[in-house]
Amino acid sequence: MRISTSQIFQTGASRLMDGQSKLYKLQNQLSTEKKFLTAQDDPVAAAQVLITSHALGVNTQYADNQANAASQLGLEETRLQSVIDSIQYIMEQAVAGSNQILSDSQREYFAKDWQGQFEFLLGMANSADANGYYLFSGYQGHTQPFQKMANGVVAYVGDSGQRLLQVGASRQIAVSDSGYDIFQAIRTGNGTFAMTAAAANTGTGVIGGGTVTDITAWTGDNYQIQFTSPTNFTVTDTTTSTVVGSYTYTAGTSITAIPGISFSIGGNPAAGDTFDISPSTDQSLFTTLGNMIAALSTDIAGNPVAAASVQNILNAERANLDRALENMSTVQASIGSRRVELNELTDVSSMLDLQYKERISNLEDIDWAEVISAFTQQQTQLEAAQSSFARITSLSLFNYL
Repeated sequence: MRISTSQIFQTGASRLMDGQSKLYKLQNQLSTEKKFLTAQDDPVAAAQVLITSHALGVNTQYADNQANAASQLGLEETRLQSVIDSIQYIMEQAVAGSNQILSDSQREYFAKDWQGQFEFLLGMANSADANGYYLFSGYQGHTQPFQKMANGVVAYVGDSGQRLLQVGASRQIAVSDSGYDIFQAIRTGNGTFAMTAAAANTGTGVIGGGTVTDITAWTGDNYQIQFTSPTNFTVTDTTTSTVVGSYTYTAGTSITAIPGISFSIGGNPAAGDTFDISPSTDQSLFTTLGNMIAALSTDIAGNPVAAASVQNILNAERANLDRALENMSTVQASIGSRRVELNELTDVSSMLDLQYKERISNLEDIDWAEVISAFTQQQTQLEAAQSSFARITSLSLFNYL
């Protein structure tokens, strides 16, 4: 077969260019460390890389949200622990402050100490994060949740919402708790019923020791104990205006006339003195502390009736502090549970991150040994082709004439 000179040049040049193109591609793979530079090089792998990269980005965002949520909850838990420590301190001091042998000036010392704790707790309730968002204001992050009115009453102006953060494809987690649920919605008494003494009592009777003996028998009605004499009293269901019965009074003896509960009264009540038993309601921590401070600021020296009145208030408010402590502990346990869940989600996100990155690497990263070997082989082939092409193109009949 006759081959023209032009065919030799065209075929040789085409094969050299093809070899150079393959070598250039391998060189680019080595320099970029990628199997393909454009989607057309490997459309299927490029599509898989795009899908996996998107999943990796979403997972990274979830991981960031998990870290932010953990930080927010950690800050909230720290603030709540400070609140719990303060309440426990006040409860310890309340035992000493209610000692009848203290002078009025000594009791005033406790009142001032508790006032300092009151301001501290108000500051904790108005805590904000590094971005200026109040921790306990519900959805209203820029609104200071607890505000002290001119009359000294602390009002809650936030809402009952919880701010949520997306920490997984199908999981949102609360990164805040409403100040209303923590500081305001605290049940009075023992959580079922509360006991109070009338301010107009003229005797020294002190009520306390209320317990639930049978919750199914408790009616939830309001009751009043009225002393008809220092040794006799009647129990009336004031909700139904029904007299439950008349009883003989013995100081310190459990009174079980009201269905489902028992309590006791000590001291020496006077005729006409009354004590109320009512279903528990919500009372804020700041109202409880305010009542305790006001009680300890009352002069009682030489006045046993005033001393009994103060003792009744302190007994009632100490029970309310117990409920406040329980409430704080419940919220703190909830935060702890959420933090445990976040740790688990973070572990899952870390594993997914490794899997996604490994998948992308397998799709687009080169095998160094394989590519270097191919590059060396292609380079050798190209050099051989160039050498043979040069020799073939130099052949001519004129060299032999």
